[in-house]
Amino acid sequence: MARNTDDSDDLQNDFDLDNSFSESSEPEQQFEPAANAKPEPEAKSKSEPKAKSKSKPKPETQKRKQPSAVSAPTKKPKLGTKKFTVPASLADQCTLWNKYMHKTYPALTQLELTDIQLTPSHMYVPSTEPSRDSTSYVHDLVQTAMSTGKGKNKVMHGAPQALIICSSALRVVELVKMLRVVTKRPVAKLFSRHIKIDTQKKMLEEGAVDVAVGTPNRVLRLLWDGDLKVNRLKLVAIDCWQDEKMRVVVDIDDTRSDLFAIWRDVLLPASKNPDYNFKLRLM
Repeated sequence: MARNTDDSDDLQNDFDLDNSFSESSEPEQQFEPAANAKPEPEAKSKSEPKAKSKSKPKPETQKRKQPSAVSAPTKKPKLGTKKFTVPASLADQCTLWNKYMHKTYPALTQLELTDIQLTPSHMYVPSTEPSRDSTSYVHDLVQTAMSTGKGKNKVMHGAPQALIICSSALRVVELVKMLRVVTKRPVAKLFSRHIKIDTQKKMLEEGAVDVAVGTPNRVLRLLWDGDLKVNRLKLVAIDCWQDEKMRVVVDIDDTRSDLFAIWRDVLLPASKNPDYNFKLRLM
């Protein structure tokens, strides 16, 4: 089939028309910067790293490098230096006891304190007063309270003849070793460190004791629960031994409240019972 020449001529004319339009189009107008205009700085691309500012070298100082700081040793608290002295007079012992009891119960009125104060009639007076200067004073004092006979109150389990109250478990252990020769029966250790109260209750229930040594909190609980009895009790000795910080059982916050609660809530009411004949003593 023969190609139509008219169609090819039309296509050629259209092509020539497009070329003539592109060639005759005006070029883009170029703007030249003014003579006084300052050239704009080229924008830096984000990827281009910033130039590091050159810092001036620091002048060398003549100070020597300090050695690494070493933690200073912790200072031990200052220990007390005042020696606690138990008065020899029983009346002065009562005054000392009542002074610390007033400190324990500051909210009580003077009349209320008078009702619970310690008087010379509450103090233990042995048949033979041992020498206070002797190293065996505690042993000798407790020995005076020991009775071989059953007397009015027969032997009962959990009912000692002498009760010594100390400030700490370590002091209890020390006194227990000292007082083992006073009695043939075991000396009861009544403190909370490493010994459960149920174990102590079982010991008091199953065995008779002549001497019991304990801390205020544990003694108070056993008295309240009725496991530690006072029907055979003759001597309640308050051990005024000073620890390494020169503290005494009557002025330590952790022991003072329980100590005076033993007197106010248990011993003082029981002392009014004519069947009981125990007395108190500071040593």
